[in-house]
Amino acid sequence: MQISYLGHAGFLVETDRAIVVMDPWLSPEGAFDSAWFQYPCNHHLAPFVREKLQDSRKQRFIYISHEHRDHFDLDFLRTLPASGFTFVVPHFQRNALRTQLAGLGTGRVLSCAHGQLVDIPDGFVKLFLEDSGMNRDSAILVKSGAESFLNLNDCKLYDQVSSIAKDAGHISAFACQFSGATWHPTCYEYPPAEYQRISRHKLTTKFEMVARAIDAVQPGVYLPSAGPACFLDPTLLHLNFEPVNIFPRAPQLFDFLRARLPNLPSKLLEIMPGDVVSAARGTIDSCGEERVAEESFEPYIRAYAGRYRDYFADRQPHHSAYQLDSLWQQLRGALQRKLSAFVLHERVRVPLYFGFSDSAGRLLRLDFPAGTVDFASAISEADFCSILIPSWQIARVLDGSLSWEELALTFRVRLNRKPDVYQTLIQGFLLMEPEDMNWFCARIVEVEERKNRVIVEAGGTKYSIDRFCPHQGGDLSQGWLHEGRFWTCPRHRWQFDLERDGRCTTSSGSIHAVCLEND
Repeated sequence: MQISYLGHAGFLVETDRAIVVMDPWLSPEGAFDSAWFQYPCNHHLAPFVREKLQDSRKQRFIYISHEHRDHFDLDFLRTLPASGFTFVVPHFQRNALRTQLAGLGTGRVLSCAHGQLVDIPDGFVKLFLEDSGMNRDSAILVKSGAESFLNLNDCKLYDQVSSIAKDAGHISAFACQFSGATWHPTCYEYPPAEYQRISRHKLTTKFEMVARAIDAVQPGVYLPSAGPACFLDPTLLHLNFEPVNIFPRAPQLFDFLRARLPNLPSKLLEIMPGDVVSAARGTIDSCGEERVAEESFEPYIRAYAGRYRDYFADRQPHHSAYQLDSLWQQLRGALQRKLSAFVLHERVRVPLYFGFSDSAGRLLRLDFPAGTVDFASAISEADFCSILIPSWQIARVLDGSLSWEELALTFRVRLNRKPDVYQTLIQGFLLMEPEDMNWFCARIVEVEERKNRVIVEAGGTKYSIDRFCPHQGGDLSQGWLHEGRFWTCPRHRWQFDLERDGRCTTSSGSIHAVCLEND
């Protein structure tokens, strides 16, 4: 089994009789309305992938893990030959992924449930799904003879990694995301010191989660993937050079892993686009055209951004007063439709304000319990959440060019919340499409109704806690203790203070921790 790295989360797995392409993100326009770009640049690999997919001597498959455009590159997929391959995709509750692929009219679309096997010559492909409403993602295992590749990519099924590895047997190669990819704290209004503190904490807990996964899988080789992207838009360029943020590169992870797992037998390979890895030997058998060292990172990014200077120069449209008024009315209607579909709206006690970052003096105020969306001139409460969006970006959402979740991932929005407490319902409201609101709310209620409990220990004291995380149902029996008192969810690293009845350290949730008598 040979594994060609296509950049970001993309791989091309080739055996004697099969080819499996995974999440090829190769378009030169990047993703999320050209907010994210591939690091290092990988656009030159598009002809290589097209050529491989025309090899009629082998069965050919394209796996798309989820809808995010740094994994689901429609522009590239439209350039593929008309037939001869099969799309393998997860069967999510939301059908957008399989519907869009079917609309291409090219390869056959095979939609797979969690744990479903797909036969390939001399082996199989197996998918693992996370579909919690707010998170839709999947992982893939490719098995061919004695060799295997487990690619977790962005999927947060860390509470299932041990059982997946146990069932699969020896894993030759393992890949998973190690870099952040969310708008917190990137888009939030924090003083620099607080921004760095939050970023450092998120980075450390992310690295710890990766370390635990590698330790559980014990692969022959670990391949860092699914990030980080880079940011070439002049308004986002600074994100590449911040001293501390949630976008580390592989050498920083490797330093952590070598200290955290000094006796780990797995090899750690820093791969670049075009590298070809032998799964059996865990070696890079041939190298891509370009390698970017840490010391050349900044000049590389500045030169990369320079190639896009003209592309971004006149990209943002300017709206007249009349157009802005129309946008406000359209936005109000869109938010009212979302609110009307939001069956748990009465649980949200703070107002949410929407504004245009390029047009001051006007806001929309959402009153969740009342179910209303009204205009306001200013924020009048001490406790609130707010989001400022460029008018030209909200126009792309309203005309269907971007989803609400894709808007969040442009990183062109600014958010504020007081108090600084995460609320799952507000996050879900901001990210969900109206048609997904009921499913999202039903999943929250389903998690709340689970009554399973487990016993955990901290400093010789045993605690009875809820088994499932209130955020998105992560299995806390697979969690770990942080700093002697904080129980950590293995999926999204939420932490719960065992000494304060299981209260979450960053949100209003809790896990109802009960201290038991010491043995």
